[in-house]
Amino acid sequence: MPAPRFLPRELISPRQFALLTCFSVIKAVGLVLVAYALGRWIATMAQGGNPDTSLLYVAVAGAVVRALAAWGLNVGARRMGLGAKERMRMNLLESEAAQPTIVAAKQNPIPVVATLASHGIEKLDDYFTKFIPALIGAVAVPLLLGLFILKVDWVSAVILLLTIPLIPVFMALIGMHTQDTLDQSQAALDRLASQLYELAQGLPALMGLGRARAHGNAIAKVGAKYRTATMANLKTVFMSSFWLELISTLSVAVLAVFIGVRLVNGSIELSAGLTILILAPELFSALREVGSSYHVADDGLAAYGRYVKLSSSTPTAGIRQSTPPSGDNVLEIENLNLRYEQGAYVYQDFSLTLAAGQRHIVATPSGTGKTTLLSLVAEAYSSDNTFDPELVQGSIRYSGSMAVISQHPRFDASTGAEQLAQDAPLASPAMISELANRLSLTALLERNISEYSPGELRRLEVMRALLRIHTDTECRLLLADEPTAHLDQGNAAQVRQLLEELPERCAVLIASHDPLIDQTLRTNQGASALPARVPEQLETTQHSDQSEHFAEVTTRTFTPRSELLRHYHSAPKAVLWGTLSVLCAVALAALSGWLIVEASYQPPILHLSVAFVMVRALGIGRAAFRYLEQLAIHDAVLGYAGDLREKMWNAMIKDPARWGLFSRSSVVLRFLLAEVDELRDQLARVLFPPLSAIALWVLATITLFIIQPEFGWVALVAGLALAFPVRWLVKRVEGQQLVEQMNHRFAMNQSVLNVLRHKSALRINQSLEPAIQTLHAEQQANTLAARRHALGQGSASALAVLFSVAMAVLVTSLSQSSASLTALAVLLCLALGDSAGNALLAVQQGQSLKQLTKQLERHGLTSNEDHKAAEDNHAESLSGDVVGFELDAVGLGYGAGPDVVSGVAAKIPQGQWTAITGPSGSGKSTLLTALLGALPTRRGALNVVDEYGQRQPIDRADLSSVAWCPQEAHLFDSSIRQNLMLGVPEEQQRTEDQLIDVLKQVNLYAWYLKQPSGLDTKIGSGGHNLSGGQRCKLAVARAILGGHQVVLLDEPTAHLGVDESEELMRTLRESLATRTVVLITHDEQLAQHCEQQIDLGTKALMR
Repeated sequence: MPAPRFLPRELISPRQFALLTCFSVIKAVGLVLVAYALGRWIATMAQGGNPDTSLLYVAVAGAVVRALAAWGLNVGARRMGLGAKERMRMNLLESEAAQPTIVAAKQNPIPVVATLASHGIEKLDDYFTKFIPALIGAVAVPLLLGLFILKVDWVSAVILLLTIPLIPVFMALIGMHTQDTLDQSQAALDRLASQLYELAQGLPALMGLGRARAHGNAIAKVGAKYRTATMANLKTVFMSSFWLELISTLSVAVLAVFIGVRLVNGSIELSAGLTILILAPELFSALREVGSSYHVADDGLAAYGRYVKLSSSTPTAGIRQSTPPSGDNVLEIENLNLRYEQGAYVYQDFSLTLAAGQRHIVATPSGTGKTTLLSLVAEAYSSDNTFDPELVQGSIRYSGSMAVISQHPRFDASTGAEQLAQDAPLASPAMISELANRLSLTALLERNISEYSPGELRRLEVMRALLRIHTDTECRLLLADEPTAHLDQGNAAQVRQLLEELPERCAVLIASHDPLIDQTLRTNQGASALPARVPEQLETTQHSDQSEHFAEVTTRTFTPRSELLRHYHSAPKAVLWGTLSVLCAVALAALSGWLIVEASYQPPILHLSVAFVMVRALGIGRAAFRYLEQLAIHDAVLGYAGDLREKMWNAMIKDPARWGLFSRSSVVLRFLLAEVDELRDQLARVLFPPLSAIALWVLATITLFIIQPEFGWVALVAGLALAFPVRWLVKRVEGQQLVEQMNHRFAMNQSVLNVLRHKSALRINQSLEPAIQTLHAEQQANTLAARRHALGQGSASALAVLFSVAMAVLVTSLSQSSASLTALAVLLCLALGDSAGNALLAVQQGQSLKQLTKQLERHGLTSNEDHKAAEDNHAESLSGDVVGFELDAVGLGYGAGPDVVSGVAAKIPQGQWTAITGPSGSGKSTLLTALLGALPTRRGALNVVDEYGQRQPIDRADLSSVAWCPQEAHLFDSSIRQNLMLGVPEEQQRTEDQLIDVLKQVNLYAWYLKQPSGLDTKIGSGGHNLSGGQRCKLAVARAILGGHQVVLLDEPTAHLGVDESEELMRTLRESLATRTVVLITHDEQLAQHCEQQIDLGTKALMR
C-alpha cells in the first residue's frame, strides 16, 4: 500500500500549519536566547571576568519564551486533530451503515471496519501530536538555528551542513522498508479483531462442544502472531530510530571535538563554541524526531490510508426503483435474478406482486431462498441501494414503509422497554401493555435483552414489528421470517392470531415452515375480533442486573504493573536500558560542556583525547541503550496483552450469566481489544519513564553535590518540587479529563460496533439516523471538552522545560566552581528536562491506568497466582467420561437474582433420550447450562454418572464427553470442513468420507454437492450463506461428529418444516442410538419420542 500524503487537507489546514510553525519558531528563539546568555556567562567566568547580570535576565526570558512555545505547540497540535478524527469516523460509519448486508457491492468485515472506525482512527493522535510538530520543527528549527550558527561561526555551520543530510537519507531508506512490515502488523491486527468477534459470537457453541478453553489458546496463538508481526515492524522502526539517534549524537560529538580542537589552536571563541554546542543538539533533535515520530505515527497514517480505501467508490447496481408500484400494490418484484458469489442462482426471472390486504406465504423447503428473498426486499428498501451488479439484477418497487420480523432478531438497546421506545416511539402505553400481555412479555421488558432466550427474543421482535405497523399509517408491508420459531404452542398461536389482525392497508410476505400459519391466514382472512387473552406465563427474572453482576465478579486485586515487572523478564531489562540511555544522554551533554571550556585553556591535545573518546562512546551508548529499551518495553507489554486476552476469555467462559452479553451485544471488541490495547499502551507510557527519571535525578543530584553543594541543593529542591507539588498539579489539571477521554473512547468503540452489527434492524425501524446523530452529538461534546482541556495537557512538558532551564540559570548564578565544571553542571541541568517531561506525562496519564485497572478487575481478572491456583485445583479434580446425570432437588439461579429452577429431581440414564419441556421462562436453558457444568447449583445436588457407574458432583467431573447444540448454534466464518471439525479434539481427526457421511445423516448431502469448493466452501460469518434450516442441520452434524457420549439438543428443529423435522429426528435417533441425549423442546410430539420427559412447569418426571 503506498504511503499516504504527509499533509492531506482532510486532516490539517494551512492556517493550523502556519500557527504551529509560529510556535516552533518561537521555541527555537527561546533556546537561542538561553544558549547565547549562558555561553557568554560561562566564557566570561573562564576568562576571570565578572559576568553581566543582564545575561541572566536574557536566559530567564528565553526559558519562559521556550516553555510557553512548547506549551502552545503541544496544545495546538492536540486541538488540531480533534475535529478531523470525528469527521472521518462519522463519514466512515454513515457510509458503512448504509450499505446492504446481502450481495452488497462492497463487503467489508464488521470487526475490521469497527476497529478502524474506533481503534484505528484514534491512532491519528500520534500523527497530530507528534509527527506534525516534529515535521514543522524539522523545517523551521534547522533553518533558524543554522542561520544563527552561520553568523556565529561559518566552519561549524559547514560541519553541520555536511552531517545533516545523512538523517533524511536514512529516514527515506528505512521508511520504505517499514511499510511492508507495517502492512503485516495491520493484517495481523485485523485477523485478531475478526477472530475475537467470531469467537465471542459463537461462545455458547464453543462451550457446548467443550472447545471454549481450546479457543482461548487459539486467541493466544493469534495474539502471538500479532505480537510477532508487530515486533518485526517495531524492530525496523527502532533500528531506524537507533541510526537516527546515532547519527545525531555522533554529529554533535564530532562538532564538539572540532570546537574543542579549534579552541586549542585559538580559532574560535569560547562563548561562540558554548553557544553552538547548546544549540546543536536541538538542531539534530528536530531532524531525529521527525523520523522517529513518523514511525510512531505509522499506525495512524495507515489507518488514514485504509479509511480512504474503504471510502472509495465501487460499481453498483440499484434494484430499488424510485417510481411507486401501480394501483393499490404495496410491493412489486420484477425479473429478479439473484445468486451468491461462486454459486448457482437462487432466483431467476422471479416476479411477485402484493396488494394491500394480501398475504403471501413462502413455505418451500429449507435452503430454497426464503430468507434470502425477504432480506433482499428489506435491504433494497432501507439501504443505499449499492448492490453488486454481478450478483443481483431486477427491480423492486414499494409503497410506504415496512416492518420486519427477522429470523435472527437484532436489538441494540439494553432492555426490551428501551428497544420499543426507540423503534416505536409513537406507541401508546396502552398499546404496549396490550401487546406485551398477549405475547407474555410484560415481566420481561425491563430485563436486559442479553438475558433473553431465543423464544423471548422472537416475541420481542414480533412486538416491535406490530407496534410499528399499528402506529405508523405509512407502514404498509410486513416481512415475517419464521415468526413462530422457538415458540411454545400458546405463544405461537398468539403470534399467528396477531398476524391475522393486521390492518387492511398492510400486505404481508411470510417465510415459514409452520403449517398452522397458512391455515390460520386462509381460514380467518379478514378477521378483526380480538381473542381472549392468554394467561401470561410466569417469567421471573433469570439474571441479576448486568452492571451489578460485573461489580461482584471478583474481590481480588488485579495489579498489572507489578505483574508486568515480576513475570515478564523484558520489563526489568527495559528499566535498566532506559536508565542507562538517559544517563548516557545527560553525561554526553555535561561532558561536552566540560570539554569545550577545558579546550579554551589550550591544553595539550592528548590531555583532551580521553574526553573525545568518552564523548563518542556516550553517543553510541545513548543510541544503543535506547534501542534496547524500546524493544524490551514493547516485547513485555505485547506479551502481557496477549496473555491478558486469554485470561479475559477464560473469565468469560466461567460465567454463564454473561454468555448472552458477549455473544449478542457489542462489548466484545471493547473488552478484548480496545481495553487490552489501551492497558498495553498505558503501561508502556506510564510505568517506565518515571523509574528511569528517578534513577537519573538521584545520580544527577549526587554529581551536582560533588561539584558544588549549592548545585546539589538546587537539584534536590527541584526534584522534590517535581515529585510532589508539580506532580500533584499535572494530575489535578488533566488527570480526570484523560480518564473521561479514555472512557469516551471505550463507549465510542462499543457504539460504533453496535451500529454496524445492527445496521439492518436500525434502518428498517428508522432508528439508524437517530443512533448516528446521538453518537455524533456525544463526539461533539467530547471534542469541545477536549479542546478546552487541551490547554492543560501541555503543562507537563512546559513545566519540565521551565524547571530544567531555571535550574541551569540558578546553577550559573550560584557558581563558585571553575568555568569547566560550571559548564558541565549547566548542560547537565538542561539535559534533565527531557526525562522530567516524560515522567510528568506518565504521571498525568497514571490516573487513566488506575481507572482502567479497576474496569478490568470487574471483568473477572485476577492475579496470575490466583489464576494458576484455580487451574491447578481444577486439574486435580477430573474424573472419567460422563454418560448420565442425577438431579436431587436442584435449585438454580444467576448472580443475586431469584431462583430460575427449583426442586427438580430426576435421573437421566445412560443411552436414553430425555426430553426437558415446560413453558417459556421455566428454566429449560438454565437447567441445560447446569448440565454443561457452567452454572453451579444453589440447592440440592447435581451429580454425574461416569462410564464406570460412579457418581460424583458435576463440578469435579470431566465434561469433555458432553456436547451441546444451542438453539441459535453459531457457525463460524470459515469452511464447512472447519465448522464440522470444531467439536473434534485436535488429536482425533476425521476423514473426508466421515465428514460427508455426517452431512448425509442430517440431509445436507444434496446441498453439499452444489458447493463449488466442496468441504472447503466458505459459509460466511454466522453461516450467512446458509438458510436457517441448513445452519441448524450443520450444527447438529457438528455435535454428532464429535463422538460425545452425552448430547444436549436445544430445539434442533426450530427452523425446519414438519417433514424435515421428522426426517431429522429419525436420523438423530439412528445416529445417537447408543448415546445419552437430552432434548429441550416446545413440541410435545417430539417429546413423545423420548423414553422419559422432565416437565419444568409441573416438576414432574414422565415416562
